[in-house]
Amino acid sequence: MKNILFILALFLSSPVFSQVGIGTTTPDPSSALDITSQNSGVLVPRMTTAQKNNIVSPQEGLIVFDITIPCLSIYINGAWACVDTTIPVNVRSSCLDHFLNGMITDGVYTIDPDGPSGPIIQFQAYCDMTTDGGGWTLVLNYMHQGGTNPALTIRNTSLPLFGSSVLGGDESSSTGVGGTWGHASNSMMNSLSFTSVRFFGTTSAHTRVMHFKTSHAPTASYFKTGIGNANGLNTSFTALSGHITGLPATMNNTFSNQGDLAMTNFPFWRGGQRHWGVKGLNSRWELDDYSGNFSRNTYHQIWVK
Repeated sequence: MKNILFILALFLSSPVFSQVGIGTTTPDPSSALDITSQNSGVLVPRMTTAQKNNIVSPQEGLIVFDITIPCLSIYINGAWACVDTTIPVNVRSSCLDHFLNGMITDGVYTIDPDGPSGPIIQFQAYCDMTTDGGGWTLVLNYMHQGGTNPALTIRNTSLPLFGSSVLGGDESSSTGVGGTWGHASNSMMNSLSFTSVRFFGTTSAHTRVMHFKTSHAPTASYFKTGIGNANGLNTSFTALSGHITGLPATMNNTFSNQGDLAMTNFPFWRGGQRHWGVKGLNSRWELDDYSGNFSRNTYHQIWVK
């Protein structure tokens, strides 16, 4: 009898049986294991955070219940992430939120800045998960072709996605949802919970690259409200990889109270020499230079986290 049971067990565990049903004799064709019940559920292993972190070489997709947090925890992209019980797991408030929950690859993610009960409907944002610690949300993106002076796109319910970084392109027609042209309005910026701002830009006028970050509170407030200015930014920033422009260190002026144009209409500049202007004064596209017009190819980006 024991031999018969042993042979039967081997037969049932054979790879030729690709499906197992518990509580059902007809497991779903797409499942390896189909559990059917009307009065009970599946109980995954329960453990503390310390015990979870002591698991040796966890496999992608491993699931446990962390009783310390508490939360249902899944190992994904090389890190433990809690499954959010209030919104879908693939929707979070910002790129930083995604990053802190294990998302470490640059790309497009779904975010809902004001949560499921807020007026803003979830949308896609481009996230930089590798630069300077990761978690950066793209809020301004303008790839401008020299000789053109297109309108800006102020986004109230979406953000621009990343397109090309090669100077000379023209993305001015990519203005709709999922487009790469535009910048966040004050109201959208205010819905994003951020304390750091990162600037990036290049131009065909010279080879200097602008790339710096700042936690300058007045600048962040100005971008969220459109009221105030960026005075003091020149002494409150950190140069990042490749940064060789004179701005913002040499700035001696800033426009104030520009509303939804706070990030574009000369938030910092040095008179007659160096400017950050994205269609500034309605026609000037400048990046650490002073062309006074729209003749040059320019590329402006702003990120927050």
